[in-house]
Amino acid sequence: MLANEKYKFLNSELIKLRNKKYPNRIWKDNFMKFAAICFCIWLIGIKLASAEKFSLGELSNYFNTFNTFKADFYQFSDDGSVASGIILIKKPGRLRIDYEKPEDLLIVGSGGQLAIFDPKGDPEPTSFPINITPFSFLLKSKINLVSSSNILSHDYDQGETSLSLYDPKHPERGHIKLIFSGETPILDRWLIHDESGNITLMSIERYEENITLGEAQFNIQLEKERRRN
Repeated sequence: MLANEKYKFLNSELIKLRNKKYPNRIWKDNFMKFAAICFCIWLIGIKLASAEKFSLGELSNYFNTFNTFKADFYQFSDDGSVASGIILIKKPGRLRIDYEKPEDLLIVGSGGQLAIFDPKGDPEPTSFPINITPFSFLLKSKINLVSSSNILSHDYDQGETSLSLYDPKHPERGHIKLIFSGETPILDRWLIHDESGNITLMSIERYEENITLGEAQFNIQLEKERRRN
């Protein structure tokens, strides 16, 4: 996506979130932070627009070209909160989302489970099957979108291709919308619409593919033991 287009998009998302009826105090604390981060992304997140809509085959090939993925991210939630951190993916089935302070949240996925470690709450993580989350699609070893029944929509607008995925057996769980830019597909950001109707935007920055990632970073039991000691 071109820099000015990305800024316009993030600004439009900011306006949508701003119009939600949340306490003014929350927005007073977060509005300028959100705007500043949007401006930083505008400066560093220059990505070329695509001249044509990427086909499902092209998007499948994109996901199948990497086994590991590392990126910085900025996250914007519709309650006005802003967060950042690092996301790691190791296919198949392994995920780590490490939030920076003050959130200091850690999400680890492996062995079919997703564990959320919250330092402000119970020392034991909240766990549930990873296959009920929007991330399950991204963690498959091989992806074939052409014959997939998980596609909710496949669109093209202002130089970007978007792909929304869901579980047709459980549409109430929400969906994930992946947005791609570039001359060849590049995952630029995604939006998660959860079962409660909340929307979370995650913008991907400074990513690396097919790098070496150790197994310990995705070991839920090891993280439990580390936090007990």
